[in-house]
Amino acid sequence: MKDQVEKKKGYRRRKIGEYRCQCCKQKQEFCWSCPCGFQICKECFEENKWGLSNGPTWVCPDCERIRMM
Repeated sequence: MKDQVEKKKGYRRRKIGEYRCQCCKQKQEFCWSCPCGFQICKECFEENKWGLSNGPTWVCPDCERIRMM
């Protein structure tokens, strides 16, 4: 059991149900997320896709990192 815990040590753990969209301020089951903390839900992402996305990538409006979808 100790070996299993040590293997997972370096990986990020998914926090299920702790998403909150930065645009609509609603709790969501899923949001597109950036390591800087920015989160946007699917509906808001689709509304703002023209300013965020360039095909298979999107740009975080807070830190301007390029993220894969």
